Amino acid sequence: MPEQSQFVGNSVEELLVSLAEGVREAQMALNSGPLVDPSGRPLTSYQLPFLDFTIQVTMETKSGAGGRPVALMFLPKAADSKDQSVRSTISGRLVATPPGEGLPVPRITIDTAGNIGGKAAITLTVSNSAGETLANQPVELNIDDRDSDLLSKARGTNGMTRLPGTRLAAALLTTDAAGKASTVLEIADQQAGKGVVVVVASIGPFSARAAIPVELVG
Repeated sequence: MPEQSQFVGNSVEELLVSLAEGVREAQMALNSGPLVDPSGRPLTSYQLPFLDFTIQVTMETKSGAGGRPVALMFLPKAADSKDQSVRSTISGRLVATPPGEGLPVPRITIDTAGNIGGKAAITLTVSNSAGETLANQPVELNIDDRDSDLLSKARGTNGMTRLPGTRLAAALLTTDAAGKASTVLEIADQQAGKGVVVVVASIGPFSARAAIPVELVG
């Protein structure tokens, strides 16, 4: 490939990569918003499925006395140089890759039940977007202290500071043949009665959340 064509090709490539990076950063900014409102209700989220673009490009190659291209710039013509201008329109569409690159993605359902004795039963059901049950699937469980504090304040408390006795009996579960797994959330005796504990179940980047009121457990 001639040096001049290679130089122009690289410039167009960098332009498109920069545009794609801008779209990715915009989606990350949309994803950074809160998932629930102060009452615990899910908030609307937004996705950028594609972006159509049209770019007007003017490229000018400056050449020295020997005729060899030396730069791509937008400068007045020098007395001892020759230049060539190329004006073109670049149009296209940037399409977002679906989660999982188009393959079925995990779906997690969390069911909870309060039990006397400071424990809440947690049952997970895991399938995928194609409706298939996921057996022998590892699932990670965590308590989200930030959201627990937020939802607890929304119920009129001073917030939620998790005590050492408030914990999950197991943090890593594996689903059975029916795609189910279970554990318990243990609540410390001194934990605030109107607090809320938010439990997050995750498979890689995919997750589900459940808010468990403390008074239903004690």
